[in-house]
Amino acid sequence: MKTSYKAGIVILTALVIITNIVGINIGNQYYQKVCMLNINPATTGLEYYKTSFNYERFTQLQSNKLWIESDFDYQLSGTYILNPEPTNNTVILVHGIGADRWEAMKYSDMYIDMGFNVLAYDSRKHGHSGGKDITLGFFEKTDLNNVVNWVKLVNPNGIIGVHGESLGAVTALLQAELDQTRRSVDFYVVDCPYSDLWDLMNIKLTGNLRPSFRLSGAFILFYANIIALTKSNFSLHAVSPITVISDIETPIMFIHGSNDTFIPASMSLELYLSKKGPKELYISSGAEHAMSYLTNKEEYVSKVKGFLAGHKLLGY
Repeated sequence: MKTSYKAGIVILTALVIITNIVGINIGNQYYQKVCMLNINPATTGLEYYKTSFNYERFTQLQSNKLWIESDFDYQLSGTYILNPEPTNNTVILVHGIGADRWEAMKYSDMYIDMGFNVLAYDSRKHGHSGGKDITLGFFEKTDLNNVVNWVKLVNPNGIIGVHGESLGAVTALLQAELDQTRRSVDFYVVDCPYSDLWDLMNIKLTGNLRPSFRLSGAFILFYANIIALTKSNFSLHAVSPITVISDIETPIMFIHGSNDTFIPASMSLELYLSKKGPKELYISSGAEHAMSYLTNKEEYVSKVKGFLAGHKLLGY
């Protein structure tokens, strides 16, 4: 009996060790794929994106390159574009994962036409900004808060808006909670955010699997979370706009494409229903992920303009 008992302990210990080795390896691979994303320089930058906005007008407007200090020992690189009609009102554009400030510039035309200056910047580990990893909104929210503080310092009496797309939308929502004490930001427009990072990752990992295999998603995420905590000092569970949205009193407009297969539109609906106070929801018909503006531009602009006008937040 003692021999069988010892053998059982050895086998169990070996299984635990093997499971952890396999889990750590798979979790690290997933972490590397998401948080250490290799961004192709050929599909970013001004030259790649300049056809998506009025580049000719941009070249005629006064713009300034700027560097804003992060709290994490690197700098954020941005471009501040002044409206042709002098104003203190500014909208901050926050791009999605794997892109840069120029990808978000497609929204600049809309806001310049509505009387705002525009500040577009490269998020952590994107473009020319520093940062060793992507934390999917966790540390990015503090970086955005520093950008907001910079705008507030430059234009203390102006309207400040934040327009974020995908990861940028999540960053905006997480920063909005930080902003509730000072209320520096007057409005947020969030295009295709995820309501909870863990839920989204689980959907992406297990959405096409049979129920009997769905435990594998939780297995991968458990170890990916350990790697994220160890290497990047954040938990996947901490990136959850749905847990903070009810505390945000600032007006928020939620936008999502009806055909978004990357982040389901139901996540924006969930956030909208949980948000108290001023809010609006626009589902862009036929639009895929982060394509609502380009798919239904006229309607998109009209909806955003109506939202701002309704809250007396237009730039002019």
